[in-house]
Amino acid sequence: MPADRPPGRKTYSRLVSGRRMPSEYEQLSSDLHYHFPARFELPESNPVVDWYLRHREGSAWQAGGAGFTDPRSTTYRAYNEIQDRKEDAVDGLLREVDDTGYDERLSEGWLDFLDRWYAPLRFPVHGLQMLAAYIAQLAPSSRITNCAAFQAADEVRRLQRIAYRTAQMAAHRPRARAADHRRVWEEAVELQPLRELVERALVVYDWGEAFVVTNLVIKPHVDRLVNQVIAGSVADANGDPILRSIHFSLDEDARWHRDWSAALVRSVTADGPADAELVVEWMQRWKPLVVAAVDALAGVVEHAPVALDAAAAAAEVIDAASRDLDVG
Repeated sequence: MPADRPPGRKTYSRLVSGRRMPSEYEQLSSDLHYHFPARFELPESNPVVDWYLRHREGSAWQAGGAGFTDPRSTTYRAYNEIQDRKEDAVDGLLREVDDTGYDERLSEGWLDFLDRWYAPLRFPVHGLQMLAAYIAQLAPSSRITNCAAFQAADEVRRLQRIAYRTAQMAAHRPRARAADHRRVWEEAVELQPLRELVERALVVYDWGEAFVVTNLVIKPHVDRLVNQVIAGSVADANGDPILRSIHFSLDEDARWHRDWSAALVRSVTADGPADAELVVEWMQRWKPLVVAAVDALAGVVEHAPVALDAAAAAAEVIDAASRDLDVG
């Protein structure tokens, strides 16, 4: 190499510190947004640019998450490897349902419960998927975008598994009321506070508040109520261990969502109290809606053939969620 030629640079050279080679996670997650902190190469009057300027750069939550690191160091390759193993296990459980006549051994009362109250849960899960996708789209940091995009994919996974299990039950018993599921979501008293909560969250456009209401308010409550109570404890009490096992796998996704969200809040509130105060303000603003949603949705557990106490279930979920994150 001629003496005056500079040493070759790699795509990750900007990340090198001293002699340490950046990790695969650092290379594949750092500074990937071409439009932040740089700007779009379009005029600010462009509707897309204007949207980002108002709801990202103009967010009340100005911390960009520059110091945030996903505690799982998730890359696209790692994500697919993790989920491939999980999906193999869930696929095996669903094959067992078909191969062994599993649904024929479940009580009619429990199958009616699933048809009435479990199947419509795919609608709020779809709302959570859209919320995660919006956070991914507007997040100022590519590391946040990566986590939120993987979270959106996890919600699609949960949505698909609920839908698949619903289709299985419909195939095995003509009494299933598949056409009624949307009506139940839109009209059943037990589901209306949750529907209001999800629909209000879907029109929160400030990216910071959208993150807080989705990942710090709605999901810590709803994930537990769906995965651990309705499809967990209630399923187990009514002789449906396969449903509990499916949602145990889905709840592993939810636990990671809580972990990366807590790590993000720690990173953006480390510099001072202002951001922490704003997070607390948003959480307190949305708390009455999520408590009402949990109280109402928990009421469905009393409709199961082997019922649980709705008030106790709701209190347990709210207490567990309140311990997830303390930013006060």
